[in-house]
Amino acid sequence: MIWIIIVGVIALLTVTLIFSARANLKKKAQEAQLCLEELNRQAGVDEVIPTQFSVNWKRIPQFFFGSFARNPLVRFKIVLLFIRLRAIVRLFRQEKVRQTPAAAAALASISSLASRIGLLRGMKEEAETNCDVASAGLQALRLYFAHTEDSEFSQSRFDSCFRVNNAFNGSFHKYRTQDGRHFSFHVYYQHQKEKMVKALSMKKDAKDFTMESAKKDIPVLAQTVQNLEGEQLEELAFSCGASGCMLRSREEWHTMDVGRAIQDMPLIRTEKQSSSAPRTNPLHQNQRGPLAGIRVLDLTHIIAGPACSRQLAEYGADVLLVRRKDFRSQEQAFLELDGWAGKRAIDLDFNRPNDLARAKQLIREADVVVNSYQTGALDKFGLSEADIRSMNPQVIFGTQMCFSDTVWKDRPGWAPLAEDITGLSIRNGSLEKPVNLNGVPLDYIPGFILTVGVLEALRRSFEEGGGYTVRVSLARTAEWLHECTDLVEQNTHSHHQKVAHQNSPQWHSLWEKAENTASGTVYFPQSAVANPVIPRKTNRLQFTDGVDDWAHPLSVEEKDKEKIPTM
Repeated sequence: MIWIIIVGVIALLTVTLIFSARANLKKKAQEAQLCLEELNRQAGVDEVIPTQFSVNWKRIPQFFFGSFARNPLVRFKIVLLFIRLRAIVRLFRQEKVRQTPAAAAALASISSLASRIGLLRGMKEEAETNCDVASAGLQALRLYFAHTEDSEFSQSRFDSCFRVNNAFNGSFHKYRTQDGRHFSFHVYYQHQKEKMVKALSMKKDAKDFTMESAKKDIPVLAQTVQNLEGEQLEELAFSCGASGCMLRSREEWHTMDVGRAIQDMPLIRTEKQSSSAPRTNPLHQNQRGPLAGIRVLDLTHIIAGPACSRQLAEYGADVLLVRRKDFRSQEQAFLELDGWAGKRAIDLDFNRPNDLARAKQLIREADVVVNSYQTGALDKFGLSEADIRSMNPQVIFGTQMCFSDTVWKDRPGWAPLAEDITGLSIRNGSLEKPVNLNGVPLDYIPGFILTVGVLEALRRSFEEGGGYTVRVSLARTAEWLHECTDLVEQNTHSHHQKVAHQNSPQWHSLWEKAENTASGTVYFPQSAVANPVIPRKTNRLQFTDGVDDWAHPLSVEEKDKEKIPTM
């Protein structure tokens, strides 16, 4: 009898949770429409492809059970499983900070702008964007779900995860300072960790701070932090070449010079740098998508920048990722795998004259250059923004940093740091218990916003010509998440808008599978957007390492077709 009662209670709770999750998804779909309208307004997009946001209760069990499959960690699989399940539960709950509607809006806008470019290039079919809201929310969790069957590379990914998830990981660990403030360290590269350990005069070697030692390291680091005031520690972290911040409320953030500068920035700053005749590059049958033949040179790393260039690749662009050494040797292999989808990678070391010359030639050939390295990082190689513009006046140059070109332009910053310093973590939790957002939305969403900006600049280049610079900031996107949350809280009538209940075949699986990549067979979370004129093709997800040219390998249906023309 007792077992019948237990099973009945579990069944009742499950049904209740599903109904609650369905209601939450419906609200998020309605909120996404508001966010899309606001995004298009701020981006200056005045004409859009028909768009609808869809919900389907099947995503709930699909995402939940999918969390148990394809776990990439060699050891500590239970840790990643817990992180996945917690993230999925949070995805289907109400959100204090509306990250899912914002992500859905950005992805829908990308689809719309890519379709418009396709129409300008001769695409005849009628486009329509359908965005699955739950799948849009999943995009902020992609790093937890990207998986490869390559055992050697899986070990490399585990090693990188093992190094990063230590006591200095500010996404998971906040510390109290001498003046009672919360402080978070954000040192995800080994050289930054070494600088921070030295600056704090800690006795333990930096390489020995790992995921396995975190339990012992946390109280030691907490004791060290208690001897310093919050702003003092923040200055120490930045001045030594690492990064970390004292957590602030939104109001306190706005009292700072950098906070006011970020608040005054447009979400996407687009500047026309040169004039030229409009681009002419018609599409040919069976090409990869509306961006086919557009060359994108990818000078990005980690998550946010690669999220932009990955979106461009998914809509057909030829993306060439510049890397020093091969994929398996990347320090942040766990975080980077998702950003490689759809790209070819060329191994260039700018310290070698021949490699640097090749990089400059690629810049001259590119239609788009995307950069996410810290201010000045490439200047010594003659690859500053001005240098790139002098080599290719008509290029669309997309740049993304944490604090953009404000008074903090020389300071490094990561997505969780942007959450902590702009008040999002406090808004998502409380002053006493700040909570970072679900996954890393301030990596992925700024990447999507930069894609919107690049596509709008590309559209203008087809209509009026010219070269453009597009600037996006992690901290400014954090401000936009505040703005989206304000917007939906003030527009309760939006919850009465009609919501679609579509179930495109591509959403029948949690995963998209890419075979014959540089890391064997790879699985990525399914795209959130369906568009009838941009069918999903698995060859869009393939990636190749160690190449020396732009062109993607042709798919079966493309082999007998004319070579894709370049601009």
